[in-house]
Amino acid sequence: MIAHVDPPSSTLRAALRLIALIIAVLLLLPFCAILIVGAGIGGSIARYRMVMSLTPIFCRIMAAALGLRVRITGTRSERARIFVGNHVSYLDILVGGIGVGGVFVSRHDVRDWPVIGIFARLAGTVFIDRRSLRSAISSSAGIVERARQGIRIALFPEGGTTSGESVGEFRPFLFSAISDAGIAVQPFTIIYSHIGSVPITAANKTLVYWYDPAPPFTTHGWRLMKMKNVRATIHFHPPSAPPESGDKSSVRLFADELRRQVADGLQVGGQ
Repeated sequence: MIAHVDPPSSTLRAALRLIALIIAVLLLLPFCAILIVGAGIGGSIARYRMVMSLTPIFCRIMAAALGLRVRITGTRSERARIFVGNHVSYLDILVGGIGVGGVFVSRHDVRDWPVIGIFARLAGTVFIDRRSLRSAISSSAGIVERARQGIRIALFPEGGTTSGESVGEFRPFLFSAISDAGIAVQPFTIIYSHIGSVPITAANKTLVYWYDPAPPFTTHGWRLMKMKNVRATIHFHPPSAPPESGDKSSVRLFADELRRQVADGLQVGGQ
């Protein structure tokens, strides 16, 4: 039996990345905020379109500062407006931002986070409190409204991060309004494959994947920055048209089919 060896880490590497990350945030956030606010003079649609243009650039710069390399496979649909995928780490925001290039659906408490919350609100993020049916209905309406305006929306329907071994249930209530509006949905799968030249396996995946029970965000993030470059792949599956009937059974089948496509992508891997 071959003993597992963790990828080599470096405190100096982490310190340099932290400095690069701070500089990137200090320079990018004000710049992006000015552009978004300026575009907002032309209305919310102009603001969201500016967000779609800036998100991939912002996320690529942040990913580079963190040592995250992202590869895109498959083709992002031009007609789809809702993009759904698996959720295994906070890094998914950067990977999804690079691949989808749109606004996100996020848990409700993010809107009150220092700095990030301000930018999330400026960027048109749809906040959702899954514990509240009223919030869920309101958020679904916000998703549909933005999609009808031609804005791409990225969301993680599992409701939280998982170990990545499988894909959790996609909450059907998120897809009811989407189905009623007839909006095309495209599933995607995110896989983290390597740390440097070392493949990510069940033995070392917690260095990148972040799910319960997990160390605090700051502890995990510092440990991650000490590692060599992390390689990630976001793979786009064919888009799916919503069911013609918006009844509960049809919507659930639709959500299950999207989940199946995302789960099938886990078997392909991020080679």
